[in-house]
Amino acid sequence: MARYCFHAYSGIFFAQDFEIQDLPNLEAARGAARHVADHFQAFLPQHLRHEGLTIEIVEEAGQGYASVCFPGSERR
Repeated sequence: MARYCFHAYSGIFFAQDFEIQDLPNLEAARGAARHVADHFQAFLPQHLRHEGLTIEIVEEAGQGYASVCFPGSERR
């Protein structure tokens, strides 16, 4: 299993995730990115929730990388 971490950023903020998750592959990590995006959105101040959010998926060994973009809170 590969080990992935997730970082979130928009034009206003950057949050580095230090928790490593064991996932079978990059596709599973993309699915987990939705949970990470929801978590970050839940803790943002109301005035920042309209911002788009990009989740960087980084494989711990440096073998894989992807970005998943989520629009602001209007996506819900």
